[in-house]
Amino acid sequence: MEPFVVSARKYRPETFDTVVGQEAVTVTLKNAIRSKHLASAFLFTGPRGVGKTTCARILARTINCENLHEDLTTCGECAPCKTFLEGHSLSIFELDAASNNSVDNIRDLILQVSIAPQVGTKKVYIIDEVHMLSPAAFNAFLKTLEEPPPYAIFILATTEKHKILPTILSRCQVFDFRRIQVADITRHLASIAHKEGIEAEARALHVIAQKADGGLRDALSIFDQLVSFAGNRLTYADVVKNLNVLDHEHYFSLTDHIVKGDVPAALVEYNTILANGFDGHLFVTGLARHFRDLLVSQDPRTLPLLEVSEDLVARYGQQAQSVTRELLIRGLDRLAQCDAQYKQSKEPRLLVELTLMQLCRLNAPAEPAAPRMASETAATSEKKSPDLSVALPKPAPAPPSAPASPALSMAAEPKPVGDEGYTPKRRLVREQVSIKPVAAAPATPAAPTAAIDTDEGPALALATKAVNPALLTRVWSAYAAARKAEGKNSLHATLSAHEPVVLGPSIVSFSIVNDVQEKYLREEKPALLSHLRRELADPALQLEVKKEEVVTRPRYTKLDKFTLMAERNPALLKLREELDLDLG
Repeated sequence: MEPFVVSARKYRPETFDTVVGQEAVTVTLKNAIRSKHLASAFLFTGPRGVGKTTCARILARTINCENLHEDLTTCGECAPCKTFLEGHSLSIFELDAASNNSVDNIRDLILQVSIAPQVGTKKVYIIDEVHMLSPAAFNAFLKTLEEPPPYAIFILATTEKHKILPTILSRCQVFDFRRIQVADITRHLASIAHKEGIEAEARALHVIAQKADGGLRDALSIFDQLVSFAGNRLTYADVVKNLNVLDHEHYFSLTDHIVKGDVPAALVEYNTILANGFDGHLFVTGLARHFRDLLVSQDPRTLPLLEVSEDLVARYGQQAQSVTRELLIRGLDRLAQCDAQYKQSKEPRLLVELTLMQLCRLNAPAEPAAPRMASETAATSEKKSPDLSVALPKPAPAPPSAPASPALSMAAEPKPVGDEGYTPKRRLVREQVSIKPVAAAPATPAAPTAAIDTDEGPALALATKAVNPALLTRVWSAYAAARKAEGKNSLHATLSAHEPVVLGPSIVSFSIVNDVQEKYLREEKPALLSHLRRELADPALQLEVKKEEVVTRPRYTKLDKFTLMAERNPALLKLREELDLDLG
């Protein structure tokens, strides 16, 4: 039985053509070898597991091969090739800078460089994790790196380019290795699975490629781990179960609930996800990525940005047609806020549930206005048309200029007998009126309202109310004391520096004197305002922060001090004259 070799070593590329996902680097190196324009120093930088050390070994082996083929593949039969395959090459040296990072190690390297190669034409030095060298070792290496012997070539590899001294970077040709695309990793895993006789589903390999985050070595390690679990058949269910990855079905189902504005269904779906052992933060980032994939699926020009398996492309396209672009953009913004606040939240589950409620409200249909009660309508009509019954005969109509009154009217005096030229005088007659009582509540003036901005849309008009100054001071002091108990002494000092002042209905003002207090209060204002609205039972409460100008009194001079003292005790002036004192 052959010993087991991990896939990352067993299928390590041996030629430039077999390197996965780094075409820009490999083509440049091949052209440099063909034209014999090789530099004396190279720097390979990029994330882990993308092929930096592998390309360095291929480059070292290729330039030392004595019978190089036209496609720049090595012969495998010459002395440099044989010694390389056997693992004891006399022309290729590898140095791990993580454990050999002192000045003495670099001095030994410089001594080796001075000796010409015994086999082959070039001596290649591969220094891995070069950023681990000490500053003194870097300085000792500078001269040799800039002016090496004609047969010496240095290949430096690092994952942290920013830690390399600029003097080192200026002496090297820098090659940036990129993260390998998900599609390239998936194809490579499929070819390895075929060679090993393993039946693997395309969706399963795609999930492995996504989990590797651009590193081929990580993808191969995950592949070996899952094959050990599943055997010769690797399914999508096995992959999502072992890698703690949420199934896409959860995201599709939850998006349907959000589109319908169904809050209870969304919360139940999230509870199911938590019951299966998944982390809430992982769910938030996964839902954000799902929204992003739906957004790029709405336009054919952005379809190449969709990194999902082929069988999911049609599913994403179908759901993308039922979701508006505004919902996706606003949803991504809300999920980004939740992602940033998750680690600092003391109730992360409540934070995620609140985010789901807000997402559902983004597309929820408007609630119809409640119909008016029948009794309410009847009472209104009674108020508008009172029932009045008059006991006396109908009075004469009042002149147009005078308003009519239900209890008073103008009646003419009767004409005297035999007096034809008499002009009747009008007199005031109080009529007897019986009024039928109507049960109606006394009219109350409408309460003033305030426009309160919310995150859900336009401003809401809430009734304002008078603020109790004593209750406000007590609630404010309790809040400041709670912040001190949490160890936020600076915030406590800011809140205790002044007392809040009631400016009007639902308006509270607080004064600050410097930028530090302004910073603390700006960060704390949302939580403080929410606390005040809840404790004072005033949803319309507003908090205004005013910065006061602090007038600094100038220092008193000796003359100023003497003048003040002399105003209180005039005898000092006489004493000064008699003793001829000088205040300068």
